[in-house]
Amino acid sequence: MTLRVVELFAGVGGFRLGLEGPPGLATNPAYEVIWSNQWEPTTKVQHASDVYVARWNLEETEDPVMFANEGGTELHVNDDIANVPENEIPEHDLLVGGFPCQDYSVARVASQATGLQGKKGVLWWEILRILKQKRPPVVLLENVDRLLKSPTSQRGRDFAVMLASLSELDYVVEWRVVNAADHGMPQRRRRVFIIAYGPDTP
Repeated sequence: MTLRVVELFAGVGGFRLGLEGPPGLATNPAYEVIWSNQWEPTTKVQHASDVYVARWNLEETEDPVMFANEGGTELHVNDDIANVPENEIPEHDLLVGGFPCQDYSVARVASQATGLQGKKGVLWWEILRILKQKRPPVVLLENVDRLLKSPTSQRGRDFAVMLASLSELDYVVEWRVVNAADHGMPQRRRRVFIIAYGPDTP
């Protein structure tokens, strides 16, 4: 069975590379990205989206923020996810996303790490909005490990809110911090991976 995948905050397609494999080579038939979204609010030139479109040979449609593959079975949207109605996102089996980490990251001083209330931290609520409407059986998310301790003034509050929000939708949630250095990469890059799945999911 092929899982239909929606990729949020797609960047240049990191999740997609991991699931399907590199474009142009034999892909993993277990996964098929059918819809993706990438938009960077602070720049006019959408570099990441441009790379994504080029990498997977997508073409501009009549709508300048939408790109599709030749057969029309895949759509990439270069627009603020807050502007995308849930009914424009197709039904899917797996939702993935590395939602923006700046408001949780150690790259900021603690006083500026505003977590769920930050300009990009609030994008968690867009994920939740889509989950409420679409209810995919499986969700896989990634962020910096500081997410687990955010915000500094109330350590762990943001992650607790996320867990409670997913629980209210009847998702079972597991998470693990993975350090790239433990897997042969020449850097200590710690990321938390969160998997949520419906209670009846095989």
